[in-house]
Amino acid sequence: MPTTTLAEAQKRVTSLRQQLDEWAQAYYSQDQPLVEDAVYDRAYQELLQLEREFPALVTPDSITQRVGGQINNEFAKVQHPIPMLSMGDVFSKQELLDFDQRLQKQLGHPVAYNVELKIDGLSLSLEYEEGRLVRASTRGNGQVGEDVTANARSIADIPQTVAGNFTGEVRGECYMGKDAFAKLNAARDAAGQSIFANPRNAAAGSLRQLDPSITKKRHLSTFIYTWVNPPANITSQHQAIAEMAKLGFHTNQTGQRLASMADIYQYIDEYTQKRNSLTYGIDGIVLKVDDLALQQELGNTVKVPRWEIAYKFPPQEEATVVHEIVWTVGRTGVVTPTAVMDPVQLAGTTVSRAVLHNPDLLKEKDVRIGDTVLLHKAGDIIPEISQVVLSKRPQDSVPYQIPTKCPSCGKPLTHLADEVALRCLNPMCPAQVEERITHFASRSAMNIMGLGPKIVRQLIQQDLVTDVADLYQLTAADLQKLPHFQDKSINNLLTAIENSKQNSVELLLFGLGIDHVGARAARLIAEKFQTMDRIQAASAAEIDAIPTIGETIANSLTAYFQQDSAQVLLAQLKAAGLNMRFLGQTPAAAPANLFKDKRVVLTGKLAHFTRSEFTAKLQALGAKVTGSVSKKTDYVIYGTDPGSKYDKAQALGVKLLTEAEALQELEKKDQD
Repeated sequence: MPTTTLAEAQKRVTSLRQQLDEWAQAYYSQDQPLVEDAVYDRAYQELLQLEREFPALVTPDSITQRVGGQINNEFAKVQHPIPMLSMGDVFSKQELLDFDQRLQKQLGHPVAYNVELKIDGLSLSLEYEEGRLVRASTRGNGQVGEDVTANARSIADIPQTVAGNFTGEVRGECYMGKDAFAKLNAARDAAGQSIFANPRNAAAGSLRQLDPSITKKRHLSTFIYTWVNPPANITSQHQAIAEMAKLGFHTNQTGQRLASMADIYQYIDEYTQKRNSLTYGIDGIVLKVDDLALQQELGNTVKVPRWEIAYKFPPQEEATVVHEIVWTVGRTGVVTPTAVMDPVQLAGTTVSRAVLHNPDLLKEKDVRIGDTVLLHKAGDIIPEISQVVLSKRPQDSVPYQIPTKCPSCGKPLTHLADEVALRCLNPMCPAQVEERITHFASRSAMNIMGLGPKIVRQLIQQDLVTDVADLYQLTAADLQKLPHFQDKSINNLLTAIENSKQNSVELLLFGLGIDHVGARAARLIAEKFQTMDRIQAASAAEIDAIPTIGETIANSLTAYFQQDSAQVLLAQLKAAGLNMRFLGQTPAAAPANLFKDKRVVLTGKLAHFTRSEFTAKLQALGAKVTGSVSKKTDYVIYGTDPGSKYDKAQALGVKLLTEAEALQELEKKDQD
């Protein structure tokens, strides 16, 4: 019912401001949103409308008059000489047309726009003096931000130095790519930690770490799109982006200069379709008056520039019904609830399951069997329940009861004080054993071809294996007990198990499934210590001293090897004949070749190897394989559909090699 009196409006405005302040505090300062963006946007737009209808109710402390959020007092403060403003939002093409017509009326002529993707991240300012990065800061409240220089130095695509003694400030968006977001949440989930709600909050939480080594491990990226006070020869937004790319900044190459609303609508439609296939999250499209002189003429309000506007994509939500909540046990014992629902089409895929992550989240959302729920994809990736549609809840509905026993082994579940997850602490839990063995046999670990989850499950059910050491005791007679397992399958699996004994020790170290020890960390540790005996004997301080490893991995590794069960397992694997030495080459020991000591980036779809396999081959030749292109990159090796990394390499003049050309170089080394 519309508000008609000043008293009613005052009451509603007060309520909205309190609610929005609470949500903004959680979103901006704690990086833990309490509601979906669409819910926040609706409340914000309602407050804006009320303040337009009743100007007397507008106060300086209203969220509509402020930029960003509160400042984290643990960081040094940075005063922005030129405020870092927010952007106005619209939610329909008609509102975009209204925006364009207002500008045309004010200026007296049509306007061309630089149309850009709205990246789902957080604003970042980078300041340079005589070509060197001297300060990085967040937007903060628009006037004062947080000094995050140490963390920004750990982000691969931020230039530490810029050619030509560049002195000035550029601004852009710091974001977390979809793959990095999914891996981070999976790791946190497996460790029993709370997960990030979306890539934007993951990026914010990662950039605002007090420990820069944590930021580095989160694999953040940037898109730079604003040159503060550019030189006089730069007269447009699209020219500024092109020049910043030449200087070595990571810019988004999808923007277009468009002069008609028809073309802008077509651009919106194109990226509405493409957004799910992008490697990073976007939540809308941004229109910026392309002419920088016109930007100056139009100026700003107290909070937003008058020359730009953000079109926000409508929320992609579908309603469905929850029929079951199943609990799965991971290799570390974390027990995770998943809602099983009627299948629905969502963001380009059919979705019938949504992970609820932990009991606290399940209780908070109050999901019950038979509930109708709204489903969306967090960061365009992970299916997630937004909320329960209470008006459709069955009358006989009862709260869901959290299990107290492990669904696999029946042992009691434990809710540890410092975790949000439930854990099964039984190390012989069949589900955990299955997950550990499957991980051990995976391609990135011991690469035992043919030993997938189904076969592992059958081996456990037949009481043939209880841990990874038992794999090396299997015989043909044992495998004949498996259903539908013929002679060829038996020989292939036994051969793969035997061949795995010759793997370099970093594959074994990763295959053990030690908390926080990923494939890259395992290789760095193996390069440093060379043998498993030396790795086992290393102190946490010695491991922590390896660049990029850090205290968390060091403590986890030493704690693992202090366990009697781990020492017994390693002794069994040694007795079975597994290699316990590092067989790869450290970069310094690699023979002379095209890639030695070079920075290499892989992009596009590779035909002959997986990305990890190609990376391993290049690393064996002494190359440093990175994830982003900069002016320091020596080679970009590309397959089909290479995307923005290829475009940036061209813009920077980086040497491009096709996959076939790179393979020729690899073959030369094989023949030497």
